[in-house]
Amino acid sequence: MNIGQYILVIILYNLLWIITQIHPLDTTDKLQNDQVNANPFLIEASWTTHDYDLHTIPTLQVVANPLLARQFSPIYKQIFANLKQLNAEYTRYAAWFPYPKLAVAELDPPSGLYQCGNVGQDFSINLSCEQNGGVISKVDFASYGTSSGACGQMKQGTCHAENSSEIVQRVCIGQKTCSVPATNDLFGDPCKGITKRLLIQIQCDPPQNNTYYNFTYLDTMLEDFLDATDGHSRIISFCTQPTWLFKQDTPHIYPDNASLTDWGYPV
Repeated sequence: MNIGQYILVIILYNLLWIITQIHPLDTTDKLQNDQVNANPFLIEASWTTHDYDLHTIPTLQVVANPLLARQFSPIYKQIFANLKQLNAEYTRYAAWFPYPKLAVAELDPPSGLYQCGNVGQDFSINLSCEQNGGVISKVDFASYGTSSGACGQMKQGTCHAENSSEIVQRVCIGQKTCSVPATNDLFGDPCKGITKRLLIQIQCDPPQNNTYYNFTYLDTMLEDFLDATDGHSRIISFCTQPTWLFKQDTPHIYPDNASLTDWGYPV
């Protein structure tokens, strides 16, 4: 056998081997069809065998919400009655934003030399110098309009009721406490169609430091939660901090209405 015949035999042998490895077209189609229509994996649970006990306890979280407030919710009793019927363990109560007045007891910082108030239209500023028999001795700043600024840094806005200081002095000077409503009825309307605020800064005689805790909504809501979960383990989580704990360029203005959301509240 010469070299040419030898090479030809090798080529024919390899060609025959390749052909034997190729499935017929109908065989290939059948394989693909079987793969597509194959039965899925079958998972079976056996309840006759025991590996170990699970100690997971189903529970839930109750978040501070206007619908839970006995002051203005028509269904708060029904909600807490349903919670009681669940008999759940480790229910968590979360006093959480975005309702600052339902979650934070002291939204305004403790006072220094000055006592201040800042409320929106149709709400009232309540001022006090009653510690140690004190009285309100001076009105440093008062403006019904678009004034702004933190206590000690209040600035008059472009909209301002000129009679603001006169009215606040008449109501507050010489009093242990005073309440001033931010209304057009009291101050007039210095800028029609614009939402206004009332800002007041006073001094006390003798000087005193005050705190501004308000548990009006927090206490009653927590009390109803504790009653509904009595006899069970529960978790209390006050998880929203006052914004004045942090340095800010301007003070955060929270809603005066406890039922309004404040998604911009810094947390």
